[in-house]
Amino acid sequence: MLNERTGTRTTTRNTTRNNRRIHTCFFTKNREYHIRSGECIAVRDRLSQVWIAGHKAIGMRLRALPPNTPYVGRALEFYSIELEQIIRTSPVVDIIRPNRNDVQFYGFVHGFAPDNDLVG
Repeated sequence: MLNERTGTRTTTRNTTRNNRRIHTCFFTKNREYHIRSGECIAVRDRLSQVWIAGHKAIGMRLRALPPNTPYVGRALEFYSIELEQIIRTSPVVDIIRPNRNDVQFYGFVHGFAPDNDLVG
């Protein structure tokens, strides 16, 4: 579909799918912290590749760094105003965009099945 105002084409994609662009994965020495729109939604052990459903960071907000400040080499800080709690991680060693399989698995970490259009 052509946008007359901007002259660009847009697709009529199914917008109910998970958008990977809002997902970020921070690697520390022992864990992967999966973030969606600033909130930790899943944590996985790097060695065993097991999702840690009861990790305290899940559901907490990631404290953002000032603009142009790299995360690599710095600890992540998660906070919860409701719980009055702060969690700090070991330093970040890498940042990636999670693959589609990981994004699909987030629901399973919390006990929910993914949408049918994401399976398979």
